[in-house]
Amino acid sequence: MENLQRVNLLLERRQREALERAARRKGRSVSDLVREYIALGMESEGIQQQERMRALENARTLKKRILERRGGKPPADAVEVINQMREERTNESLGSGR
Repeated sequence: MENLQRVNLLLERRQREALERAARRKGRSVSDLVREYIALGMESEGIQQQERMRALENARTLKKRILERRGGKPPADAVEVINQMREERTNESLGSGR
């Protein structure tokens, strides 16, 4: 068997009972199931991390293409544009936009 190390783990009663039921059903030990579930969780987290990194790289590529299309000029600051639109709307509703 691998180089296993003992770890104390606090679980809620329902978690422990569910693990024990699953272990009995599968004919395995609770420890074996916990090791498997931890490995699956870590693998899933690694996959999610890879997906986040791909999304970030896609965003960077898209930003680069947008900048190239705009001749290197960055898009307007969204907050500034929204504030300007609000000010124009306020002026129009107060009648001072004429």
